[in-house]
Amino acid sequence: MKEILNKVFLELDTRISEENKNRRRDGGRTVSHAVIKIIGQASLLAQPELTISLTLAQTGDLDAFLDCDYFIKSTLKEILPQYGLIYDEDSPLVFVPKGSQFAIFSEYKNLTVKIIDPESALVSKAVKAPEKNKLLIREAIASGEYSGLIDRIELEGGDLKNFI
Repeated sequence: MKEILNKVFLELDTRISEENKNRRRDGGRTVSHAVIKIIGQASLLAQPELTISLTLAQTGDLDAFLDCDYFIKSTLKEILPQYGLIYDEDSPLVFVPKGSQFAIFSEYKNLTVKIIDPESALVSKAVKAPEKNKLLIREAIASGEYSGLIDRIELEGGDLKNFI
């Protein structure tokens, strides 16, 4: 997933550059620098070095917060299917737990892509969709790699009985 997302965002950046070139030529306003924050299952799949002990199901959805103008969002939605993905329009509804951290995933001329830390993504899944993610959360707890996972699930109102 990491390689696929890098290709998606490189292509997106290239298209933004082309659009800005055309807009400058025509005397128009250029597309502003964008920030994309990857969340959800895609964030876990895109960080295999941090989630090596987890068995992750592939997804065709890209959950992401988009801080960008319409051109970038529509272009991203156009590019994603070429890589077997679609943008999840419900992304703005995804629960982001307190204390979540976003690290730089990749930076380009016209956009910065950030990614949520794995523990926070797991907390979100545990709190908002415990039945669907029961095995994943059990595996994460058993791995011992996510030291704050149990406390954060409880802090956010999750029920540990779902996973023990």
